[in-house]
Amino acid sequence: MYKQFLEGPLLYNAWSLIHFMPRCRAIKEIVAQKMRPRILDLGCGTGLLKKHIADCDYTGIDNNSRYIAYVRKRLPGRFIHGDIFDLQSHLGGSAFDFAIINGVLHHLDDGLLARLLGALPTLLAPGGKIIIVDHIWSEELNPVNRFLVQHDRGAFSRSEAAYRALFRDYTLESFMTFTINAGPLALWNQGRFVLSCPEKPGT
Repeated sequence: MYKQFLEGPLLYNAWSLIHFMPRCRAIKEIVAQKMRPRILDLGCGTGLLKKHIADCDYTGIDNNSRYIAYVRKRLPGRFIHGDIFDLQSHLGGSAFDFAIINGVLHHLDDGLLARLLGALPTLLAPGGKIIIVDHIWSEELNPVNRFLVQHDRGAFSRSEAAYRALFRDYTLESFMTFTINAGPLALWNQGRFVLSCPEKPGT
C-alpha cells in the first residue's frame, strides 16, 4: 500500500510527521546519556534523526539513493548510499557508541534480522549499545492498528515475546512501550529495546 508512495523523500517526510517524533524522543532519551555520541543510523531515510539530534557524530546508511541525495544537500553528517548488510565494506574500522535501528526490523525476516545484529558488535565501541524501535504486534490491536500494520511496507511485525527470543544472545538493558497517536486515535504500538552485545573473546 505505502511502498510506491513513500519512495520519494518529500512524501516520506510528510508521512513521517505522523509518527517520527515519538520514536525520536524514545531514542534521544538513551543517546543523551553520552556527550556528542557517535551514532550509526541503519536505514536512515531522509536523515530525520540527525535533524533532531544535532550534537552528535553521525553516520547514516540507506539503500534508497533518492533519500541519500536529498539529505546530503540539507544536513551535515556522513550519509552513505549502501546496503545495511554490507557494513564492513562501508564502515570497517569505525567505532560507534550507538547503532540505531529505527523502524527497520519489521522489514526483515528472522534470518536477516540475525544477520544484521551479528554484524554490529565489531562496529560498536566498548560499552556501545544497540537501540531498536519498532512495531509491537499483539492480538489486542485496535482495528486501525491492525490495518496499518498489515498494510505496512514491512511484512514481519512481531510481538514483544518474539523480539525477546530473537535478542536472546544480547543483554537487554531496557525495554519500554509507547503509542503513536493521531489526536485521540492510537495508530501504532511501539517498543524500544536497548541491547548490549556479548563480550568479544579476550575481553
